[in-house]
Amino acid sequence: MKTAHISKNLFIFFLAALLIVSAGKAYSFDYKGIDLKLRASVSEIYDDNITFVHENEKEDFITNLSFGLGVKYEGKTRSLELTANIFQQFFADYDNFNNTSEDLTLNFQQEFSRYDRISLRDVFTHTYEPRSFEEAFGITRGRYSYYRNRFNLAYTKDISRQFSISARYASEIDEVSREDLSDSSLNRVGLDATYFLASTTILMFSYDFSRRDFDPGGNATIHTIAPGLRHYFTRQLYFDGKAGIDFINSYNDKNYAKPLIQASVTNDIDENSRVSISFTRRYYTNAYTQDLFDYWQTSGTFTRRLFKRLGCSLSGFYGEGEYITTNITDKLRGVSVGFTYDLSKKLKGNLRYTYSDVDSTIDTREYTKNKIFLGLAMEF
Repeated sequence: MKTAHISKNLFIFFLAALLIVSAGKAYSFDYKGIDLKLRASVSEIYDDNITFVHENEKEDFITNLSFGLGVKYEGKTRSLELTANIFQQFFADYDNFNNTSEDLTLNFQQEFSRYDRISLRDVFTHTYEPRSFEEAFGITRGRYSYYRNRFNLAYTKDISRQFSISARYASEIDEVSREDLSDSSLNRVGLDATYFLASTTILMFSYDFSRRDFDPGGNATIHTIAPGLRHYFTRQLYFDGKAGIDFINSYNDKNYAKPLIQASVTNDIDENSRVSISFTRRYYTNAYTQDLFDYWQTSGTFTRRLFKRLGCSLSGFYGEGEYITTNITDKLRGVSVGFTYDLSKKLKGNLRYTYSDVDSTIDTREYTKNKIFLGLAMEF
């Protein structure tokens, strides 16, 4: 029976791959600055722990079909970019996990004059598991669907050639399908000031106020004051740093003053290679637990075009955090390596391996996960 299920998934995979390759002669749409593109992909995934559990892991082969739409417009004073994707997953053995997920991303920019402009970004996601190590860190274990919408709006005003200020508003909505978990929302307002001290050094200052509410449940607020800077060592190598204080009123009405540290180094080595390393240390309110999360995390990525058609990427992550009220400590380490091969101008092949491991003071929160991804993607 298991062989029959895998054979069914392989049939779906190869049929979809054939349709995608055959569609390569389809046309994109370009009219008066509007660029419309369609995307399709098929992939086969092996996952040795589909339910993120510590014991009695379930493994399966998953066929993933996706179809997407991209719209881009660029005018003299405004630009708009919209991407939308829908994904369908078929599990070979555990077909009760078959699911449909979606995402939508909107970016809009408008210049009112040479000195002031707005930018808007909205990202909606409906999925059944984290899409990155950062999302997996601190999340409640298990396989369940969740909806997330992140909205950001900023207005920027150039006071002079060296000095600019901006006002920001952001919101985040997280809804989960599990009845034992509460939905949450986050609202944030902030002010930024940027001063170009020299051609190689940019000084920054930011203030943020955020409030996270759980439904049902309580709320927590954070006032953040953080100066920062960007320094260019060369045109390709630069450092971003921020150090400040979070003034927190937690869910239990306790007040805290805790440090915030963020730092990253980026090196655009050449047109074919890029490497970046980042570090974050802070107390924060995550979207899943009504508790403060005292955490630090570091991550790094490296991308390289090995040959004209062959590219590779490598990423690593380590994070460690403690929930203040429950004293639960989680540690997540992960690594991902992938290769992309341009079969043609429109068709790409992808191969990726991902490993993630979670240690915790609570055994049931621990898991180890290996995933192998093989796919074809077409943009036309």
